Amino acid sequence: MQYRPHRYRTQFPTKLRTPTGPQSGHVIDVNNIGARIEGLRDLRRGDKVEIEILSLRAPAVVQWASNGYVGITFRPQITDVQVDTLRYRRDGRKGDTYGRPSHGLVEMR
Repeated sequence: MQYRPHRYRTQFPTKLRTPTGPQSGHVIDVNNIGARIEGLRDLRRGDKVEIEILSLRAPAVVQWASNGYVGITFRPQITDVQVDTLRYRRDGRKGDTYGRPSHGLVEMR
């Protein structure tokens, strides 16, 4: 039996660029290595796709496809912040404040 790291369950709506054109789907579960997506069609094992994670794009390869579900492997692996985004984790990455509003440098009046 092959070991697979834990995948976090979610329902994140996303868009993908595929060889057959743009498609929309929902990420069902995700980790740094890969994800399972529902709502995609006409994909085969080995197809190269690109998934949108907010304003970022992550390249991936289709590992399997069956009945509207697709398993992908990210190439290269996605970051922990991207995984947290896909799983709607609001409490993650306390030290990652890049791009967020902050009152740390506001002048005192």
